[in-house]
Amino acid sequence: MKLLVLSNVNVSPLRERLSGYQPGHNVDFGDYGDIVRPLVDPSSAAYTDDVDAVVLLLDGPELLGAGDLAREVLAAIERFVTARRDVLLVATTVRADAESSLTYAAATQPGGQLAEELAFNLGLVELAHQTPNVAVLDAGLLFDRLGLERLVSPTFWYAGRIRYATPWFDECARHLTGLLAAYLNQARKVLVCDLDGTLWGGILGEDGPGGILLGEDGAGKCYRDLQREIVTLQNSGVLLAVASKNEPAEVERVFADHPMMLVRPDHVAAWRVGWDDKATSIASLAAELSLGLDSFVFLDDNPVERMLIAEALPEVAVPDVPTRPELLPGWFVRDVAFAYFPKLRILESDRGKTDQYRAQRERAHVQASEFDLASFLERLDIRLTFAVDDELLTERTAQMTQKTNQFNLTVRRFAPHEIADMISDDRYAVVTVRYEDRFGDEGVVGVAILDTQGAEVTAFLLSCRVIGRNVEVALLDEVERLATARGLPALTCTYVRTERNGFVSAFLAEHDWHTSGASGEGAGEGSGDGSGMIFRKDLA
Repeated sequence: MKLLVLSNVNVSPLRERLSGYQPGHNVDFGDYGDIVRPLVDPSSAAYTDDVDAVVLLLDGPELLGAGDLAREVLAAIERFVTARRDVLLVATTVRADAESSLTYAAATQPGGQLAEELAFNLGLVELAHQTPNVAVLDAGLLFDRLGLERLVSPTFWYAGRIRYATPWFDECARHLTGLLAAYLNQARKVLVCDLDGTLWGGILGEDGPGGILLGEDGAGKCYRDLQREIVTLQNSGVLLAVASKNEPAEVERVFADHPMMLVRPDHVAAWRVGWDDKATSIASLAAELSLGLDSFVFLDDNPVERMLIAEALPEVAVPDVPTRPELLPGWFVRDVAFAYFPKLRILESDRGKTDQYRAQRERAHVQASEFDLASFLERLDIRLTFAVDDELLTERTAQMTQKTNQFNLTVRRFAPHEIADMISDDRYAVVTVRYEDRFGDEGVVGVAILDTQGAEVTAFLLSCRVIGRNVEVALLDEVERLATARGLPALTCTYVRTERNGFVSAFLAEHDWHTSGASGEGAGEGSGDGSGMIFRKDLA
């Protein structure tokens, strides 16, 4: 990404650290102290076409107490992100000086720096909530862990107007890189946990359910606090799975009956409890969840088990687990959640991920008992709801285009602002399909984008969770119906083959679409041969 960094203090040491964390980022810096003009002046570097993100690193003591500057910065941010919806703006929250000559009375002064801090940060959070291309980097991530004494350098400040010491630049680069990874949808999807010594202390088979370490005191509290963080992560949309060498009945008893367990059965999307080796278990979990191994993170206190997974399944992330229980909760937040599961926003569809996969497993159980597919689909009682140009689904639609790889004909990726532009443009019809059956509501599972001016299906994709239930056929029928209603005599669609979507190569041909030549379009990230084939269907 091309980044433009603006700050009211000198942050030039950040350049080499950002490049160190992610060599692909091209970083430019504005003049220090020049933070409002670049955001409101269309001739500034922030408005050039090649800028992908503007990063606003704000020093609280320099910003607060400087008249109306804090309000001017908020207004400038709002103006910029409205004018440049194609550019991500990352802004830090601010911290006032920790100490003042007013001592404790400083916190009660109306219009003081603390009040300004709260007003600015609240305004920034509200703007981010309302505007998809605004992201907030909380100053607490930079200051709270390492402390002001390590992070602020009076020597550097008076020598070169560099406010911060070396550790601040290291932490800032690490968190900024993580935030950008979340923006680029590079987070993993599944957390696989061992049980003995990981989710609780002790060994269930030796200590029994009443003897494992899990409670509100001592080492037991460490494991309970770790479980609290795991549940928080699971509630954000990460799938939780269990892989443990244990007796299934004993494990079920702990999850169902242990009063200190915070992780409950309904938090877990899939289980592998038995005596298979962990590599076999995780590979089986990947098959059940229909996700690649590069979506998995594996936690196990046993270094031998970690080595096995690292060697047998190198795509799986295997972080080292602390040997001291008191380090587990903080380690999990810092080295697992931030490192592998960064998120900018949590959509309603994310919160229901585990329920969706559990319902998928129940459907598979019903399907296994059926010999006739048509009878199985009828028993599901499938209900589809189509919507066209629904503004409320903008972020979910963009998310699907960015994450869907298996059933994705055109492999076109779109940012939220691009979906919003197409929804508001009569040239396009952005079609979504919502899926429900007797097991549950899967939410929006399919997207198609019809370009009526070009008579082209620009995007056509379906969640892997509902493949094989004729949802794709219904979505294609809806697109063809819309095209006919808008007077189009024919439609084209360019199928781009990748490593992951090869199994849908015959889909269009099976529904009376005919090839009309090869396309020069190449596939995107993760592509195979990158070949493109144009399909056409006459509607008249």
